[in-house]
Amino acid sequence: MQIMYVDESGGDDANASNAYFILAGIVAFERSAYHICSEVDGIQEEFFPGTTSPVEFRASAIWSGNGEPWNSMLRPDRGRLMSRLYQFIAAHEDLTLFGIPMHKPSFVSDHPMQKTCEELAGHFDRFLENLEIERPQHGKQRGLMIFDQSKHEKTVQALMAQYRTTGASFGRVKRLAEVPLFTDSKITRMLQLADLVAYAIFRSYERSDGQFLNVIMKRFYQTAGTLHGLFHLVAKHQECYCPACLTRR
Repeated sequence: MQIMYVDESGGDDANASNAYFILAGIVAFERSAYHICSEVDGIQEEFFPGTTSPVEFRASAIWSGNGEPWNSMLRPDRGRLMSRLYQFIAAHEDLTLFGIPMHKPSFVSDHPMQKTCEELAGHFDRFLENLEIERPQHGKQRGLMIFDQSKHEKTVQALMAQYRTTGASFGRVKRLAEVPLFTDSKITRMLQLADLVAYAIFRSYERSDGQFLNVIMKRFYQTAGTLHGLFHLVAKHQECYCPACLTRR
């Protein structure tokens, strides 16, 4: 089974000042997650030697020095930790990335979580379908989505149940084994990695700062030169020169 760990970045309500809402997913085969998490624990040991309790790697907190241990950590050290984590994601061939940056002013009548969730589920389903074609010896591919706990839990579960039965705008999602699960990112490194991916996309699209996204770009799902894993939701996509829009021309 392929598991997608999902997190978000940017405000999704009408009062949020930012123009973008991001939903991002990081996919790994079920048996790979344990080893990936152990390697991230090793990164904690590099920067916090001797610390026995897990340190949660939340991108915005690290970058801004918000809360302990980040406000006691020098900014250059926090920058080195961020670089180390993004280089880890970029180098790990067991990881496949997905991200949906939504330009909210382009879709004022759509709820950001609902629209990005539909796109993400559709792209994950097509990824699983392509795995079946590429690896027929492995049989049917099934996926599971695990979200960070949020206020959207009931909404997302209802949406996914709908996608699997009556369908989404693109058709029915056929390869998800179950409705999404929700857990606390504090207890799973995989969701923390998903948070790092969402933050990298947010900084690139909202702040025009691609320093982190550029590092991990090669891990986004792509086939035949087309970047399927990063899908930019924007009204005037023909006028956009981001990698996601350029690859579809």
